[in-house]
Amino acid sequence: MTDAAMSRDESGALARLFELAGARAAEPRADSSENHAERQPTVVDGITEQLAYRIAAGIHQPGELLPSVRQVAAEFGTSAPTANSALGRLAALGFVEPRRGLGYLVRDIHLYGGIDTWRYLFRFARQLPDRAAMLFADVIDIDHMLVMEAFTTFLADPHRYDLTLAIQALDRFELLVADENARHADLLAAELHMLRCVFAALDKPGSLSLFNTIGEVLILLPEVGEAFYEPAGPAAHLFLGRLLQEIWQSHDELELPDTSMLETIVRDYHDQVVVTFRRLIGASA
Repeated sequence: MTDAAMSRDESGALARLFELAGARAAEPRADSSENHAERQPTVVDGITEQLAYRIAAGIHQPGELLPSVRQVAAEFGTSAPTANSALGRLAALGFVEPRRGLGYLVRDIHLYGGIDTWRYLFRFARQLPDRAAMLFADVIDIDHMLVMEAFTTFLADPHRYDLTLAIQALDRFELLVADENARHADLLAAELHMLRCVFAALDKPGSLSLFNTIGEVLILLPEVGEAFYEPAGPAAHLFLGRLLQEIWQSHDELELPDTSMLETIVRDYHDQVVVTFRRLIGASA
């Protein structure tokens, strides 16, 4: 694409995206905290959550032994098998480690916590906002790296890849964008699926698996959807998707977006997402 073509309007694709990214969503949306047919928590769920919170809050320190099965059963007024099930689930989540003849040893979740531990920790975002904000910032950094990797790979040779499934997912995302009652959680899930299709088209299974893992964390809290769409409304996200579609479908020689400029725009947006999330959950500045 020539310089004249790139400047079809000083607000070409990237400039318009920048403008949209700086604007807040104008239309109110339905409360994204609605729950739809959620499974009712069991006694095991409740015990697991309380013990996990104590570990996350530092009440039980790494290297300490948790109370025994009998003690947990007595504290929560339940049977030993139920208490044992809760402790086993806590181990599966990465909060404790079973030690034969001793019981359950508290793990250093900061050092050894895996994705299951991260995901579970997010349910304590309102009680432990600073820890949740720190985890969220790390997740967004990984998300940023993956998204920019996808952009760079695609822009290096746009016609090499088949984005048919990604465009179909983008069409579904657009339907939600047009629905003023769409929940942020549903918008985010649809957008993540569209990006998942992009990674699949780029034939990057490792990046896709990591992106799927990140996506599982991102859809857990209502505040995440709000944080994603407050700095730049859903229309801005849709616009970027349509820009990629235009590049892919064009048979003309187009000047491709400058990746360094795109990096700056997306990085600024992701930084705003983190700041917004911190504010929404009440984390320290």
